[in-house]
Amino acid sequence: MPVRAAMTAALIVFGTGLAPPSVAQSPSPYDVRYTARSETPLRGAIEAGARPVATVPKGADGIVLRWCRPEIPFATWQFGSPATWRKILDERACEVEWNGSVGFVDGTALAPAR
Repeated sequence: MPVRAAMTAALIVFGTGLAPPSVAQSPSPYDVRYTARSETPLRGAIEAGARPVATVPKGADGIVLRWCRPEIPFATWQFGSPATWRKILDERACEVEWNGSVGFVDGTALAPAR
């Protein structure tokens, strides 16, 4: 095999050694911790009038997002701006874990921690 063909084959097999182009993206909404934007009840069910199991105080941090309804669109989240994230959260009810308790909050009460 001529040298040029061997080098071409090696580049194809082993790549160029260059990093792929970077793309701005954020972690999944389930890989981010949240803070409480305001005092909010941690409800025992997803319905707005459900009985609270705890109260999450304003500024509480370390809130873990377990799931939301409607489901969060990952591509929109990952490539979105903080304003996009706010809009997504404002339209959802989410099950969260905070301080050993699990329950539901409106997405309006959550802010991604920075």
